[in-house]
Amino acid sequence: MMVGTILSNFWVALIAFSVYFLFSYPFIEGMGIIINACIVSFVFFILTFLGRAIIRFIISNPPEEVEGMPIDNDAEILKSEISPEDYAELVKTMLNEEEQPNSQP
Repeated sequence: MMVGTILSNFWVALIAFSVYFLFSYPFIEGMGIIINACIVSFVFFILTFLGRAIIRFIISNPPEEVEGMPIDNDAEILKSEISPEDYAELVKTMLNEEEQPNSQP
């Protein structure tokens, strides 16, 4: 796993080097451009380690759920708000709505 991490960091550094090198197109000072591109690639190599560490921390430690509100109390609240008679009327109206389009053709 460590070899894959280092290799992918080298890929990121190579891409950073290439992009910096290509965006400094008028190659007037060759050595200055190469030194600056090497510095940029080294910085990106180190930043990739930091980015991977942050991602690994987030994945391995998911946020904990709030334990203050139990689910049973929520279910009791829903049961107390809607009476069984209301459920029965709701089911009757839904059945009537389903039967009406079938009888029209």
